[in-house]
Amino acid sequence: MSGHRRLAMNVKQMAILAALAATTIVVPVLPAEAARAVVTGNVDVRSGPGPQHRVVGRLRAGERVDVTRCASSRRWCHVQSRRTRDGWVNSRFLDRVRGGPKRTGGICFFGARGQICLGR
Repeated sequence: MSGHRRLAMNVKQMAILAALAATTIVVPVLPAEAARAVVTGNVDVRSGPGPQHRVVGRLRAGERVDVTRCASSRRWCHVQSRRTRDGWVNSRFLDRVRGGPKRTGGICFFGARGQICLGR
C-alpha cells in the first residue's frame, strides 16, 4: 500500500472517529451527595413532599438515613434508607447524628430541635 493511500485511510478513520465523538453525549457521573441524619420517631416515607402524597414506606426511630435534599419550605426532606424505598419525610422527625459534625452549610431544615444544617 502506498504512503498516499495509507494517509488517506488514516484521515478517513480520524474523520469517522471525530463524527462519532461529536454525536456522543457525555453525561458526567457525580457521586451522590447526602448528609447523615437520624430518625427521631416512627414516620411514613412518602412519594412527594407533603401529606397528600402516597406512603411508600416507613422508618423507625433510631434509623440512620441519608438526606439528599429538602423542599424550599424546609419542612420535608428526601431521604435514602437501606431498609425502605427512598422518599420524603416530615423534617421534624430528623435530627443530626449524635456526635456528628455541626456545620453551617449543606442541607438545612426544621428538624426535631429547631433549625438543623447538616454538612455534605
